[in-house]
Amino acid sequence: MFPKEERYSLTDQIRRYSRSVSANISEAWGKRRYEKSFIAKLTDSQGEAGETQTWL
Repeated sequence: MFPKEERYSLTDQIRRYSRSVSANISEAWGKRRYEKSFIAKLTDSQGEAGETQTWL
């Protein structure tokens, strides 16, 4: 029901957010020795996952 350009924009956003989830988890794992950085990256990942769910 969305206009064509809007559909492609939403699809692009969903793809970017969903890729960002795994990237942030990977970054968090790399910073696991630094608890605050680790938690911050996991929090970012959770936010991206929430945005992905919203758009879906």
